[in-house]
Amino acid sequence: MNKWDNFIKELSNLIFFWFFGILFFFIFRIIFIISFHKELGKKVDFSDYYNAFFMGMRFDSTAVCYFIMIPLISLLIFSPFNKFKIIRIIRIIFQYLFLILSTLICMVSLNYYKEYREQFSNFIFLGLYDDKKAIWKTIVEYYNPVLNTLFTFIIWLIGICVFIFYEKKNSIYKVLIKIKPFYGKISLITILLILFIGGIRGSFTAVPAIRKWAAVTKNNFLNKTIINPYRSLKYAYEDFKSLNLLNGKNPFGTENIQKEYGGKNIDQIIYKEALGNTIEKPKQIFLVIMESYDAWPLMDKYRAFRLSDNLYNLAENGMHFVNFLPSYNATFYAYGTIVSGIPYCGINISQLGTIHDPYISSIFKQFKKLGYKTNLFYGGFLSWENIGGFSQYQGCENIYSGVDAGGKQDSGDWGVEDEKLFDLVLNHVNTEEYTFNLILTSSYHPPYAINVWKKGFPYKTPDDFPKDMQKYYDGGMNMKELGHLWYGDFAIGKFMEKANLKYKSGLFGFTGDHYGRRFINHSPNLYERSAVPFILYGKNIPKQKINIPGSHIDIMPTLIEMIAPKGFPYYSFGSSLLIPGKKYGIGFEKVIDKDSLYYFPKDELISEINLLNFKDKKVSINKYSDDYNKLMRLSWQYTMKGNSLK
Repeated sequence: MNKWDNFIKELSNLIFFWFFGILFFFIFRIIFIISFHKELGKKVDFSDYYNAFFMGMRFDSTAVCYFIMIPLISLLIFSPFNKFKIIRIIRIIFQYLFLILSTLICMVSLNYYKEYREQFSNFIFLGLYDDKKAIWKTIVEYYNPVLNTLFTFIIWLIGICVFIFYEKKNSIYKVLIKIKPFYGKISLITILLILFIGGIRGSFTAVPAIRKWAAVTKNNFLNKTIINPYRSLKYAYEDFKSLNLLNGKNPFGTENIQKEYGGKNIDQIIYKEALGNTIEKPKQIFLVIMESYDAWPLMDKYRAFRLSDNLYNLAENGMHFVNFLPSYNATFYAYGTIVSGIPYCGINISQLGTIHDPYISSIFKQFKKLGYKTNLFYGGFLSWENIGGFSQYQGCENIYSGVDAGGKQDSGDWGVEDEKLFDLVLNHVNTEEYTFNLILTSSYHPPYAINVWKKGFPYKTPDDFPKDMQKYYDGGMNMKELGHLWYGDFAIGKFMEKANLKYKSGLFGFTGDHYGRRFINHSPNLYERSAVPFILYGKNIPKQKINIPGSHIDIMPTLIEMIAPKGFPYYSFGSSLLIPGKKYGIGFEKVIDKDSLYYFPKDELISEINLLNFKDKKVSINKYSDDYNKLMRLSWQYTMKGNSLK
């Protein structure tokens, strides 16, 4: 074969490589949709599927072209020198690299979506700070690594066979080899380069395939399948980097931050004075942050499931704040916000929290000023997210972990079961001392290792549900997961039976750390997949169901305003839920008010749900944009730069 024949042969193999890559991601997208088809809902027409797959192909083309780029360049450079053996080796290497890496990233993406309902997000990089041993054990015990590995090897084997089989075929070659004249060859190479440029951009127009324009269907789930895993991971890293670079610019705006606050330090901006206590100062305060605990089990709609009887009774006999948001979607984001008093703004402060001076808004420091000894009780281990070092640095005097309650036991590597944690609390909190006790549970977490049926969980199959509740269930959670949700409430009930008798003047607060990422069906509405409870119970706490909106940053000022004397100085980014006129509560990418909940992920339309009728819609304007960015701007500045606004 002459040089041109060899050139066409290699070019035909590259063209096949491109089609193979596009087909690979097309099949992945089909598997993705089938795997989570229950999230589609009922109203999906052909145009939605067409738009999703066509826009998805544009992103896929970009990913495939990056793997083709070096083989194509080598073909153009080395073919005049007849180095087709080198060209072929380079192409084959990149074909197998594509097959291996693409299979792996697609498998990881499917499993990541199962947990977080995103292909990838910046949380995957923030997770680098997490307990890697516990994460690995959870993967081994809960995410079927053997089955995933088997499927991975099967896909690799099929892909290798396809590449080997096509290596001997000449279908594309027979078409292209007919181009003989010199001007025809020049035209072919020109068209090839134009097609490659369009392919790597995902577009032949002025607008390339980018996240901002990706949500082309009316269906939220289909929109999540459009950006392929490579681009999704790239965007996740960009989001992580933009938020977490110490020397970077404030991603929520920098132009007016000093002018906005008159050049003050941040501690001057968040300074407050208590209006005067509304109840007698309690001797003990217990604030329980419940692992993965959502608000939906307490809703009247799902009451008959009886998954949260104990919390429901506490809510009925105390103050129940129903319009309440978590900081974001993971445990330490909630813990870090509640402890530091700083809104979560996309940064994991488990390590950063010890770089600057201890935060003046720390809940431990401020309750210590009120005369309380400060304690932390955590069901896991202090190596997780540097929680021990972080808490001590922020002013916690006594720290107890799962080790103090007997070690790993029945809850797996994430910690001891909640009953043992609460027994630890009961054994260490002195009835005669003024103590502020922060309790972080860990049992409602993969791999769901507790035998909940032995504890008394009443359901073994969906047929055991009350008849009027069966219509809500479609397998979104399995029985073991539901059992662990029930167990979290069960352990609280056992704790409160003893605590009510032992700490007669105690004040008890309960909140969830984040939406549990699981629901009884595959189509929770925005409120059901966002809100967490906040309940206050104790002596002199009035019985009230309150729709004043709030979030985790409002817990500390609410408690302080409830018990502190008039004029007590404190520092808070939030505001008390007991002060009339509070308009909204802010979590990361979400705002809630008395009437509606808004969700505004980056480069997407805003989701709004009416809290009276739970009807949702898409809107283009975030009416709380200025308030949200102002708070997040200040939060990012304090977290990353310290007290100064400079």
